[in-house]
Order: sequence, then structure tokens, then C-alpha cells
Amino acid sequence: MTDIKITATKIQTPPAWALLQRSLFDLVAAAGDLATEKYARPDGRVYHFFDVDDAYESRSMRGAFYALGGPSRFLDISKREFNAITWMYSEERILPDGDPPHPMWMPQLRNEYWNLDVPFNADWFHMGEGNQMFYDFGVADPTDPTNRERARKFAGMYIGEDPEAPNWDPEHKMIRSPLHGGAGPMVNVRDHKGIVHIGGEVSDYVHLVRNWLDPRSMGDFGHRNVLQENPSTEPLTATFLYPIVKELEPRWYEDESRREEVIDLFEKMILQGDEPANLCTTALVTNAYLYTGEEKYKRWVLEYVDSWIRRIEENDGIIPDNVGPTGKVGEAREGQWWGGLHGWSASERAIDRLFLGLIIGAECAYLLSGGDDHYLEVLRSQCRMLLDNAKTGEDGQLLVPTSYGPNGWASYGEFTIRSGYPHLMHLWHASMSDTDYEIVDAVRRGDKSSDWNESPVAGDRGGANGEAARFQYYDGKNPDWPVNVLKSDYQYVSRMHESMLWDKRSVDQIIEDNNWPPNPVVIKALVQTSMGTPATLYNGGILRATVRYFDADEHRPGLPSDVAALVDELGPEKAGIHLVNTSVNETRRLIVQAGAFGEHSFTTVNYVNEPIDYDEGNPGQRNRADHKPVNTSVSVDGKHFSIELPPMTSIRLDCGIDRFSNDPSYAFPWHDSKVPIE
Repeated sequence: MTDIKITATKIQTPPAWALLQRSLFDLVAAAGDLATEKYARPDGRVYHFFDVDDAYESRSMRGAFYALGGPSRFLDISKREFNAITWMYSEERILPDGDPPHPMWMPQLRNEYWNLDVPFNADWFHMGEGNQMFYDFGVADPTDPTNRERARKFAGMYIGEDPEAPNWDPEHKMIRSPLHGGAGPMVNVRDHKGIVHIGGEVSDYVHLVRNWLDPRSMGDFGHRNVLQENPSTEPLTATFLYPIVKELEPRWYEDESRREEVIDLFEKMILQGDEPANLCTTALVTNAYLYTGEEKYKRWVLEYVDSWIRRIEENDGIIPDNVGPTGKVGEAREGQWWGGLHGWSASERAIDRLFLGLIIGAECAYLLSGGDDHYLEVLRSQCRMLLDNAKTGEDGQLLVPTSYGPNGWASYGEFTIRSGYPHLMHLWHASMSDTDYEIVDAVRRGDKSSDWNESPVAGDRGGANGEAARFQYYDGKNPDWPVNVLKSDYQYVSRMHESMLWDKRSVDQIIEDNNWPPNPVVIKALVQTSMGTPATLYNGGILRATVRYFDADEHRPGLPSDVAALVDELGPEKAGIHLVNTSVNETRRLIVQAGAFGEHSFTTVNYVNEPIDYDEGNPGQRNRADHKPVNTSVSVDGKHFSIELPPMTSIRLDCGIDRFSNDPSYAFPWHDSKVPIE
């Protein structure tokens, strides 16, 4: 805890952003309650069945909402629904009498983590989406022994501690396959006599490989429809099997000898080795470190990111997308560095998916290393590489490579609002360096088609859309951003709330329809404005924050009731925080923490108060008394300080910050820097 206590004395009209932020808290709570009531049973079992990652996604952000200051019931709801979904999809599930399986049910979890029954979901794009709900428990309630042990168990599947899930190769510092989980790595397909997929139907391994190798069966981000029949007789450019097979003949699977040959190549070239998307594993292992502080988790994260940095350096500055079973780049491809399952040739916008692991790996290693700039190179080097290979379109628009194929850079496109900007904004937020600012600025100068000040209406899945506008605000070019981003989320949530109110279906009809229910717990604007950070990366990122808040009276995480917060200035050694108590009756007390996990320290806090020197009872005389501004500077030299906000008061704080000066932990301020073990 902290001995530094600051009391606000200034009374002013609450700014628009503060009233909007508190209204958004209330709206998200009302909409979240309605979603719980209409689309889940009281025990937490949801009414729909689909991919397990989608089930988790549909109930995500509730724990994080509580950690921001949402009602306490949202922590209970989140735990209840997570446990129910985990049980519902488990291989170990025993169906009680009278509880037949849903027609769409299939087991997708082994030992509470992904199995391989839906193999195209056992990759980090999908597991990351599902893990978001789980990671939020660390910031919401790190003392929960069940989730702490889950964190250790899941990490153990990837650092070599679980013999039933041998995903990690400690000798070559690599994950053994692009597809993996609680059932271990998928290194061949023939062991899977029947591949279960959505709908409970079964597809044999030949059908699975056919659809993986045919890019015409791919949707956004490489989703594959494993039942799709493609009658085309045109040969395929076999990018996944290149250069061993340059063109894959039509209906190759009808000749038994050729079919077995192609499947052998698929296993050898695609399944048996590492890929950059696996850097998302660093979040799973970082999560275990933040609970426990055990050195083995930190060591694993740093070693794994280092292994990819070395591969970039050895590959002329480009991250390779395939590593063979003995750790060599292009080992099964005659040394060719591209062609992996989720790599440079996977789609025309390969970078959209390829970069997810780079962002997460960079952020986790940077956090655990105490801000060692070396680890940001896994991301920074690739941003620079894209700019070095960029070209200018006819309209002057900056175009960067988005995929690579047999003829070199195969496609070019913009650093898009939707996908490209998170790479840049997460990089700059991590370092706050001039070097990374210049990378962002180079893209901004070359972008002729986007409005960087726009805050589009979008859910948390579309949180990346607003990162440019946030950057503009902190660069002094978008002063209305706090109000605009809060308005956008308010509009999105209010629409979802209205749509749920108008949903008059019976429970039986909802189950029969089996549609993904709306998730109105949208918190990106609350995170961005109050914590001074990019929105958490949707595909399994760990929370990043300049500051966090704790309710000192309720002894819980998050802003107290009625309190609004805005981080209105950012810099490598500073942050500006504006706190407002919108209550006209209640005093609110809170603790401010430097960093999401106490990884930073406050050096000094400067503020201006307006105390008055009239203490007698006549309210008319007191109202006319002088309010004298007083500049105050307080030395903190620690992770926390306390604020008291009497009714209707506000205070703006200029905080000096020593970044990455402490070991990060999920511990709360009253835990004395270590999560207590109950």
C-alpha cells in the first residue's frame, strides 16, 4: 500500500467525457445483465453451441469490465459462464440423465484446453480469441485458486511440463506444430480417423487436407470450410507445398498413390514445425508468471522470443513463416523461408494474421524483461521491413507488401485502419520512443485514404479500428477523441441493448436457432480513455495500461462508483491523469497504480488544488470566499498513491513515471507485490 494521499479540492462542471464515461459504465452493465438473462441458464450454460472459442468469445470482457469498475456481479457471471462453457465442451464431460447433448455439441477441450477434434481451430488465432476471457481473471481476481492453477496447467502444456501435451521442443526452442493444445501437437493427420467439425459431422483426413491446400476454400484469415466441394479442374499454385510441388493437379486425391504422396508432403512441410503465430503462446505463459512470479515462465518467454529474433536476423530481416522439426528455417522446403500454414502466402492479406504473434510476443517479452528494447525488435523489425519494401500507388497512397509467393512480393495494400495500425500503435505505446514514433509518422504521411481522427462504431473485435484516432489525440491532433470514442461505444452498445429487448423468441427457439448471441460488454473506449493504452489485442493479448485504479473503500479493482478517469497526456517519462467525482453527495477514494501490473513506478505527482480559507458556517460567505490555486508537488517513488475525491471535485495530475522498473504481477496494492496463495 501507499502512504501518499492526495485530496482534491477543485469543484467544476464535470466535462462531457466524464459524464459519457459514467453513462457508458451504466449502459454496459444494463446490456450485460440483459444478455445474461436472455441467452444463458442460471448456472452459466449458454444456449448456443459452436466452436468453443466462439462460445468463450460470446461471453468475454465481463471479468475485464469488473476490473475496470463494473458491478461486482460481473465477476461472478464471468466465472460461472467460463466454468460452464469449459465443462460443456470437455472430453471428460459426463452427461447426466435428462441432459442430452445439443445437436451441435462436440467435445473440443482436453484437460480444459483445446483438443484437435476441430483442428483448424487449434491454432493461435482461434485459441487466442477464446483465451481472452480467461486472461481477464488475472486482473479481476488473481487470488482465485482454480484459475491460478489453470494458468499453471495451461502454461505447462507449452513449456515442456505436461507429457500428454508435448508441444515444446526444448532443444530447438520451438513449438512442434502450427496446430496444438491440450492434446499435444498435430504432426500428422492419419491418426485422426475422423475429424469432427461444426455440426457434429465427420470428415476424413483426406477431405481435411484437400480443403487446406485449396485456397479457394478459404475465407477471411484462412478459415476453411472442410465440407466444401470444389469442382474446379484448374491446377492450383501449391503455395503450401512450394517448391516441392509447384502446381497441384486437379483431383489429386482420386489417385491413391498420389493422394498418399501429397498427404505425406502436407504433414512434413506444414504440420511438423513452428510458425510465427505461435508467438501468441507467450501470453499464455506470461499469464502464469503474473500469477506466480516463477522465474521459469519468464525465462521461457524470453528464450522463445529470442529464437524468433535470431531467425529474423538470419533471414535478411524478414520473419520466416516455417521452421522444420530440427529448428531450421525452410527445412522441408529446400531452405525456402515462406509457405507456412498461417504465413506469408496464406492469403492476400497475410500480414493481418501473421503479425498477431509478433505484437503479443513483443509486448510480453518487453514486459517480463523490464523494458529491454531488444525484444521489441521481433515486431519493430517487421514494421521497418514493410516500409523498406513499400511502394507508392497512383494516388500517392503508401502501399506495403501484404503477402509473398513464388514471384516475390505477391500483393500490396495499405496499412489498414482495421488491421495494420495495431502493429504500429502497440509498438509505439510499448517504447514511447522517437524511433517508433517516426515509424508511425511515416505511415501517417503516406496514408491518403484514411481519416486518422475517426472513431468508428465497432465492438471490441473491431477495437483496432480506433487506434489511429487515439494516437492522434496524444499527438495533439485530435482533441475531441475522448468524447468521440465514448460516443461510438455508447452507440454500439445501445443498439445491441435495443436488439436484445426486441428479441421475443422463446428459449427453445433460441436453442434451435443456435445463433451466436450478442455480446454487448464492449469496453475498449473505457480501457483506452481511463488507462491510457491501446485496446487489448482481441486474439489473446495481455492487458497493457499506463495506469490502473482500485477502489480503496470497497477493496476491489476498478474505478469507484461515480468516478471518471482520463489519461490525457502520454510520454516516455510522464502521464497526465484527470479524475472527476460526478457524485453530488459521496466522497470517493481510490488508489492509482503505475502500469497494468505495477511494472512502472511514479516518481513525482504535480497538481493544482483550489483550497479556501473560510471555515465558518455561513454558506453565502463561504461561496464568495477566495479559491486560491496552489501548485503542489509530491514525491511518490513507488507503484501507488491514493486520491480522495469529495463530492463534485476533480483533479488533474501530472505524473512522472519510471517505466518498467518493477517486476510485473497480478498482485493488488494491498497484496504487498505478490499474489497471496489461499
